[in-house]
Amino acid sequence: MGSRIVEVVLKALVGGAFVLAFAALAETLSPKRLAGVFSAAPSVALASLIVTAGFTGVGDVLASAHGMWIGAAGFALYCVAAVPLVRRWGAWRGALAALTVWGAVAAAGYGLAPSEAHSHRPGVRTPSGWEP
Repeated sequence: MGSRIVEVVLKALVGGAFVLAFAALAETLSPKRLAGVFSAAPSVALASLIVTAGFTGVGDVLASAHGMWIGAAGFALYCVAAVPLVRRWGAWRGALAALTVWGAVAAAGYGLAPSEAHSHRPGVRTPSGWEP
């Protein structure tokens, strides 16, 4: 239980540091519309992967990264679907309809993603040694 608390606190601290670094980078970019690409989500994801690698190894990082890819694909398709749906049905109904697109992509991605047993790569160096 104690190491789990340390892991969560470390993720928060490292995530905060990355948020600050990415925010500073975003301030230097022009046009400002591009600055949103470097907002909190990528920096927190990167921090989470770094801390997870330190605590549980590469296998868990790969599983987390797969989930992030699936979520990103779902979010991108949500955005593509939301524009015409919101124009047609208004904000609430259009956003809800687009959310079903995200849900379908997330469910399909989860079903197609490699299982945890397959996410470990042979010969990958981890903090505890070589995986079989």
